[in-house]
Amino acid sequence: MTGDPAAGEDRSGGPLELDEVLTLLSDRYRRHCLACLDGLPAPVTLEGLTDQVAGREFQQPPDKVSMIKRTQIATALHHTHLPKLEESGIIVYDTDEGKVTDISIEPPLTGFLDKIRRHEG
Repeated sequence: MTGDPAAGEDRSGGPLELDEVLTLLSDRYRRHCLACLDGLPAPVTLEGLTDQVAGREFQQPPDKVSMIKRTQIATALHHTHLPKLEESGIIVYDTDEGKVTDISIEPPLTGFLDKIRRHEG
């Protein structure tokens, strides 16, 4: 195992490269997801994370976001965004249980997240 994310293998746990950080942050749902996960203790359920992301996305309490929108967000997180974060070594996502079981958000990603929170709220 080389730890080369471009080769589709798990990362070795080293710091993320700038290009990888920018790629991870290029999607709004991943930014919301990372902002929600940062500082939370694992495990985090897909349902709980979906509610938090929906609340941030629509800037209202999650129970005010339609079930259709929350289902769309959950599907995108489960099939696209959480696997991408896992591939980068930031989280461990148990697809069978629908839980993020480990979270490791570290520099330089934390610095970017702080700036994004100030900008996006």
